[in-house]
Amino acid sequence: MSLKGKVAIVTGAGGGVGRSTTERLLKEGCKVTLVGRNRSKLTKVISDNDNSSNLLAVSADITKEAEVLNVIEQTISSFDTVDILVNNAGVLNDPIPFHQMSEDQWDNLISTNLIGTFQMTKAVLPIIIDKKNGNIVNISSLLGIRAIPNVPLSIYGATKAGIIMFTKSIAVEYGPYGIRCNCIVPSTIRSPMIEPYLQDEKSKELLESSFPLRRIGNTSDISGAVVYLCSDDANWITGITLTIDGGFSAK
Repeated sequence: MSLKGKVAIVTGAGGGVGRSTTERLLKEGCKVTLVGRNRSKLTKVISDNDNSSNLLAVSADITKEAEVLNVIEQTISSFDTVDILVNNAGVLNDPIPFHQMSEDQWDNLISTNLIGTFQMTKAVLPIIIDKKNGNIVNISSLLGIRAIPNVPLSIYGATKAGIIMFTKSIAVEYGPYGIRCNCIVPSTIRSPMIEPYLQDEKSKELLESSFPLRRIGNTSDISGAVVYLCSDDANWITGITLTIDGGFSAK
């Protein structure tokens, strides 16, 4: 599944899935622009990699068009083109009943999870339209296709459902230009947010037992799927929603 010579942009690249995706794309031969709000996290990813000449860090708020356009300009300046966009950046709020949410709270979710994805996609499309070839992979969530009792995340779920429909629309609209757009729908992935639950053995067993494969996901489970969807092995796959959840949604 070599992607040698391709240029990728990964948003939310300083986090677990973003970092893993960046490192896997790099391993497959890509040059990668890392995008995130926290520049120190991005530079840490670069400093931890031997092949740093093929990595570029650009700090940006992807909800702001000017900052998104700066990402594109710096990528073109350093790597000449763009072939792959991975819309991974997203925020998750603490569970709270919908009627208790403030407008600021839902604006933050909508701005980052939806508007940020729209802004990045809009900025990249003219480049890959001209090339008549390109790949976009959007990261959604299992909460975008099902609600979980006693876990009130209505607006987060709505934004992630929006990503799924956006994926299908872009796939259909831009397929004639040779552009593929797919969506990955993960369930629970090991991250700092859930580490406290894994420290308690009973909580860990309870969480893992909810999955038929009896484990939570690793970031590599997602990054491997990203690479596959961007590769020629998947060149007739577009508009799909790939659920990666250890069998949870099959129950």
